[in-house]
Amino acid sequence: MAKSKIERIDQEIEKVREKITEYQDKLKTLETQKTEAENLEIVQMVRAMRMTPAQLNAMLSSGMVPGKAGVSANYDEQEDTDHEA
Repeated sequence: MAKSKIERIDQEIEKVREKITEYQDKLKTLETQKTEAENLEIVQMVRAMRMTPAQLNAMLSSGMVPGKAGVSANYDEQEDTDHEA
């Protein structure tokens, strides 16, 4: 006996639900991997600065960001016109 249209649709629904679950699991894994990679990159940058934990804490508490000193506050608002000469 042939499957009814409703049974075929039910099977297709189940397949799609399984794929959704599979993709959700894959997404969680990828997000975890990304976070771990970001954390590793941060740790490597901090280690490259050769700061003591106390120095790092003081820098973070002050809001100072290395490499950003001397940049004007409205830098993002300025238009780049170097190419227009």
